[in-house]
Amino acid sequence: PDQRARCPFCPGREDRTMPEILATGRPAGDPATGPGWKMRVFRNMYPAVKPAAEADSLGPGPAWAARSAAVGAHEVLVYTPDHEAAPADLSAGEWAEVLDLLARRWKAIAGMEGVRYVSPFCNHGPDAGATLTHPHMQIIATGEVPDQAVDRALRWDEHQTATGRCLLCDVYAHEIADGSRVVARGEAGVVVAAVAGRYPFEMLLIPARHAPALDRAPAGDFAGLGEILARALGTLRDLQGDCSLNLVFHGVPNPAPGGKDPDPRLAGLVHAPAAIFHWHVEILPRLSRNAGFEVGTGFTINSVLPEEAARLLRGEGDPR
Repeated sequence: PDQRARCPFCPGREDRTMPEILATGRPAGDPATGPGWKMRVFRNMYPAVKPAAEADSLGPGPAWAARSAAVGAHEVLVYTPDHEAAPADLSAGEWAEVLDLLARRWKAIAGMEGVRYVSPFCNHGPDAGATLTHPHMQIIATGEVPDQAVDRALRWDEHQTATGRCLLCDVYAHEIADGSRVVARGEAGVVVAAVAGRYPFEMLLIPARHAPALDRAPAGDFAGLGEILARALGTLRDLQGDCSLNLVFHGVPNPAPGGKDPDPRLAGLVHAPAAIFHWHVEILPRLSRNAGFEVGTGFTINSVLPEEAARLLRGEGDPR
């Protein structure tokens, strides 16, 4: 664990990070290398991917394992100057500000050369992969569309073809009507206990209004989405303490340069991804670990039913 006295993300140590891309809260005219900020964004000092002009070249590798340079972008968003804060400590208004800043960076990064997919996420706690204690998020953009996004595209394309409707819009309507898995609800969206979660108390935030990615969502909805996100994280902490967790934002891939997608699965879609994708957020409390069965099969054993998780997260009684 890092010590607060040496934390590079704390106020007063701005010169220990990569150059600042943007910040909020600091008085106009104050230097970018000084304190007074609410949130800061800068490039990761140890990036997993690099812009096309900086990417490392690789040899061809064996014929059965193609290799390519890790092209993209990797940024850090420090969302609070408070070293001891947790995601559940943020107010609804602060989460709205985080969503707004993420949307701005999403749009900027999606326009960079070679970027196909933008993935913002938060690793909080050691079991969720956090390597620095100070609260922060990361944005990794890749030059290839990950398989999970391709799988979503295939499922949503199939559902759109069969019904003429967005799959996640239908999930939203069903969960609202059913109610048994609803954790927090507002005009802008809903948080539900995931019907087939990989972890106990896993949740899904579904925006009410269809948009393919956060950067194209109505900014007027961020306040409402921040409210239900803050409420869901607060009730999770009430039940499980300050547990390790991931927040993962999902959105539409960028179109392939030149129009023809090199991935035959995406090239074969009936509908354009921008028409069928519905952005959303996964809330993943790391309350269990993958063991041999999960790793060896891809199946998941979850010890908490989603309806029971939602009941407890709504504060309806003690665990049975």
